[in-house]
Amino acid sequence: MNQVRWAVAGYGAGGRVFHAPLIRDAEGIELVAAVSTNPRRADEARADGLAAVDDLVALAELGVEGVTITTPAGTHADLAHQALDLGLHVVVDKPFATTAEQAQSIVDHAARAGLMLSVYQNRRWDGDFLTVRDVVGEIGPVRRFVSAIQRFRPELPAWTRDRPSVDGGGVLIDLGSHLIDQAVQLLGPAVSVTAELATLGTDRVAEDDAIVLIEHASGARSSIVPSLYSVGEMPRFQVTTDRGGIVIDGFDVQEEQLFAGGSPASLGDDWGLEPVDRTARILRDGAWSEQPLRRGEWTTYYPTMVRAIRDGAPVPVDPVDAVHVAAIFDAARLSSTEGRAVRVAGS
Repeated sequence: MNQVRWAVAGYGAGGRVFHAPLIRDAEGIELVAAVSTNPRRADEARADGLAAVDDLVALAELGVEGVTITTPAGTHADLAHQALDLGLHVVVDKPFATTAEQAQSIVDHAARAGLMLSVYQNRRWDGDFLTVRDVVGEIGPVRRFVSAIQRFRPELPAWTRDRPSVDGGGVLIDLGSHLIDQAVQLLGPAVSVTAELATLGTDRVAEDDAIVLIEHASGARSSIVPSLYSVGEMPRFQVTTDRGGIVIDGFDVQEEQLFAGGSPASLGDDWGLEPVDRTARILRDGAWSEQPLRRGEWTTYYPTMVRAIRDGAPVPVDPVDAVHVAAIFDAARLSSTEGRAVRVAGS
């Protein structure tokens, strides 16, 4: 199989830390270039053995077939359209888009162009979430799902601090995109949303704390709690079913491994392996037990994308799913503004 020649647009933490090591690890794909207008980032890309260019147009001369867009969230839609116009297959980092209308326009564009399009919802392959899915299959159905990522980061970067949600700022579309996608994958599509989006810091435009309550068509309810202004942490997952439930604390190890400079190639069998003391606490029919967490599988994504491009297999994440997530963003913003439950468009 000919290698799929690939590029990343953006070489900050997203491109350099989250994507480059996983692309390099995957069979059938070769990372050859980075797109950045930041001279320091361009120098870092060159130091990592990549061609550095300042726009997507320049990728054609390098024989690039596809690109991952991992620039600030408010730029994703425009760059996705530009990449598709250039005949490139596209992976868009989360959030895929900030509104459902914007998301649908990208999906429609890719369909017209006959190109592969996916969204990087890598946390579908977090070891803790994979464990939740396994256990729910034994003790379900789920009645209540509580999913939280809470951090205290009062000093926010400008791209998320100084822009309203529809322009790419705030915690709803940043951390919330992971949590909402996981909830929909576990419980099915949303029909109604009630949300509180709060700006607790004094130097920002966008919300830095959110509570999003989702009613799913299945009858289950999820509570989504993303925050960058919380000095304490709830459990990462709390799942309640008729027969018991699941509680998992802490955070998936793959992000920590990447920020520490590790990669699937360098860590080998240790990649995605959780510490032994991080477990799922499970209540089954009145009795508590502990279960090891599954190994994280972020390495699944890019090989699946290669098969989609070369063999016509399904992309790793259907971008239609991202349209629904963006519709939940729309409903959450309206709910918070008007103080009422809002029906999700298309439900």
